[in-house]
Amino acid sequence: MGKYPEANIRFDGFIELPDKTAYLPILPLVYENHELPLKIIQTIPANQDFSKKPDMILFNNNLALLKIIKKEGEVLTVISSTEMPLKVKLGILPQDLVVPKGLILPTELKVILGDLKIPLKEKTDKEGDIAFYNKTENQGNVGEKQVSLLGKTTENVFKLPELEFLSNKKLYTINPRDNKFYVLNSQTGRIKKTITLSSVPSAMEVTPDNRYVLVTAAAAGKVFVIDTANDEFVKSIDVAKFPSSIVCLAKTQKAYVANKYSTIISEIDLENMQVVREIPVTGYPDNLQPADNEEFIFYNDYKTGNIYQLDPKTAKVTYLFQDKNVTKIGHFYRYVISLSRDQNTLTVFDLKKGEVIKKTDVKEKPLDLIILEKMGKILVTCAGSGELNVIDMENFDVIKGIELKNSGFPGKIELVQGKAGKSRALITDYDAYEVIIYDVDTEKILGYIPVSHIVGSMVVID
Repeated sequence: MGKYPEANIRFDGFIELPDKTAYLPILPLVYENHELPLKIIQTIPANQDFSKKPDMILFNNNLALLKIIKKEGEVLTVISSTEMPLKVKLGILPQDLVVPKGLILPTELKVILGDLKIPLKEKTDKEGDIAFYNKTENQGNVGEKQVSLLGKTTENVFKLPELEFLSNKKLYTINPRDNKFYVLNSQTGRIKKTITLSSVPSAMEVTPDNRYVLVTAAAAGKVFVIDTANDEFVKSIDVAKFPSSIVCLAKTQKAYVANKYSTIISEIDLENMQVVREIPVTGYPDNLQPADNEEFIFYNDYKTGNIYQLDPKTAKVTYLFQDKNVTKIGHFYRYVISLSRDQNTLTVFDLKKGEVIKKTDVKEKPLDLIILEKMGKILVTCAGSGELNVIDMENFDVIKGIELKNSGFPGKIELVQGKAGKSRALITDYDAYEVIIYDVDTEKILGYIPVSHIVGSMVVID
């Protein structure tokens, strides 16, 4: 523990210093650096070392510590600060944590709970609540101020002409800050229905027939099944430890779930929604990506960065190449591509040659990509720079950078086929109450879908 070699680190990660100062460990969604010793990169108050016992400590691998503060009486809490990085707020407490008696956490830290039962401090109107937060279309529309398409306020929300391409489509969203599954009105961005899940969702995928949405819950080790016919919860499916990624294959009518904290990929039969096989794989799987012909599934070992090819029929695993802190894998023709959040690169692996043929620098913190094969382009969302990079598929060079104005921390990108063959991309934002609308043909931002909650992932179905 550096300055405190006599600190007691309990089995659940709880840290107690010799003077009884205690810290809660916040595990990151993604470890960015595995090298030891760890280095402190941020504290609150700023520029303090461990000996000063700061209220928050963030290390270079994204692990964070929050000091337990004693308030009036026996109330225990932690710091509530606008300076706290989003990566800390999106972390998670150890799920076997023995919670100190009397602990109450600030509302903005509810994501870190996972399945732990810890009271939250109620938020007041002065603490930045949005006027229409968590309200449905039938609740108090008149006179409320809403976020409009241009980011200004209007007195009422009506159908937005820029969303015409989404007419007759269904929008579903989840985010890592609560245990809700949201059904949105595709013409206004307002919540039509909220389904409360038993755990915070981590990823989702639509079945090939668009009938069901499968939602993984990492902390619970489950997959939730939502019926899109009536937008109702159907059942939960137990899988292995920390399911983080899910894909569905149309040919075999199977879903595959990467269990990030175990060396298993779960196979689910979509006909009866049951796990039919646990496939042992090399490493700790994450970021599943089917091949174009669905004969193989690509994944990375989140600990080593090794990228593998899995044959789901035979369970044969083949090593391909290594990347660092992989956030997304893609495939087309004979190429497997990966994004590295650490190195800010897009790596291209040629399956025929069996080697990496290109490593392209992109902007800071690339998180997601879509491949527009007919247009010969790859779109990459770069969260750190708030930018969309356009990459050509011939030489794999960045040919354009598009600033995502008003963006906080852009993340997932979803391609939507609109009318008359026109395509749009919807880009979610982990730190803004909007979804960006991008025209892939004109390469322009068309506007924003105003939403009343943070959107981590979104799926659109007909």
